[in-house]
Amino acid sequence: MRYLTSFFLFLMLVNCQKKENEKHLESEFIKAEFISTKIDSLNSEKEVQTFVNKLRHPFYEQKISEDSVRIYRQFEEFELKKIREFKRDCRFDEDTLTKKVADSLKIDKSYYKSDFDNNGFTDLLIIGDGHNCMAMAGCEDGKYISCDFGVHSLMNFGNDSINPIDLNFITKSLSLVPKIIETKNGSYIELHKPLDYKIENGELKKFSRTISIVYKYGTFIERNEQENKYDIENIEFIAQGCVAGCPEFIISIDKNKNGKFNAINYNWFDKDFSEDLEPNDIEGKYKTQILDKHFKEIYGIINYLDFPNLENIYSSGAMHSSSVALKITYNNGKVKNIRDDGLIGTYGLKRVYELFYELRFNQNWK
Repeated sequence: MRYLTSFFLFLMLVNCQKKENEKHLESEFIKAEFISTKIDSLNSEKEVQTFVNKLRHPFYEQKISEDSVRIYRQFEEFELKKIREFKRDCRFDEDTLTKKVADSLKIDKSYYKSDFDNNGFTDLLIIGDGHNCMAMAGCEDGKYISCDFGVHSLMNFGNDSINPIDLNFITKSLSLVPKIIETKNGSYIELHKPLDYKIENGELKKFSRTISIVYKYGTFIERNEQENKYDIENIEFIAQGCVAGCPEFIISIDKNKNGKFNAINYNWFDKDFSEDLEPNDIEGKYKTQILDKHFKEIYGIINYLDFPNLENIYSSGAMHSSSVALKITYNNGKVKNIRDDGLIGTYGLKRVYELFYELRFNQNWK
């Protein structure tokens, strides 16, 4: 009887703690005041299609001749598609399971709207074909068919400022079904991969965990409902380069914001910074006090990701891809090592890598 009473007391304690956490979240979240923009006036697929194709960013330039430069815009050829409209193989429908998952979730449109970052501006979630890959896939007369499956969130910052985020960067041409979840604490996206489903006795069965992503730290990362606070003592990031000349460097940051940067190879400024710098312009060992904003961002996101429970090794399986290693020392000398071949580990880790790559050029290294 004594054990039974203790068990019930434990359940009550857990339940009270859960309610307290929910109450805490509710008190922190304040919904932003709605601000109308162009996206709010888009009410048909045709209107959204025109809007998407006219997006000016991102783009890249290709020099055709001494006097001619061609500007390619990422979304100028993007074709909105409902999931049921995809046909990426002439021999069979490789997206059969994806379409069943979409039907079960009632995802029957090519675009959806929500304010993912709670800034008052409506964001746009789009599904479609970016025509970024082509395959013969059994087509007659040697014809090619698009194998692309694109899912993007167009983050709206007002004044025609749109920041596209690729939500299918890990699976590339593999398909997924996005579903927006609206809550009293804001919205997030569930990503349903067909590989996590199977058909048993004619019924669709789910056997793996759905990835939930939320907009934090400037992009979408895995949603964590129970944040753990770890005492992170030091973070070391190693970019190991690749055959094609990817950057090689090591950056470490300790809990006192002391930063060290060892620029080994191919650490040159992007063209957006300077036209004159060539590869290997930045070499050697440097130190600095990491700016508070960037220190909090990196330590914050790594804590939020619950890093001790991440995998130790991630691999894309692709040859000659870039590799990185992350070593996190925490809680009186404990160490978590993560190796990522291909930089496709998780949504959150992808953002961590981006922040370290950016650190090379946004600090006052000496």
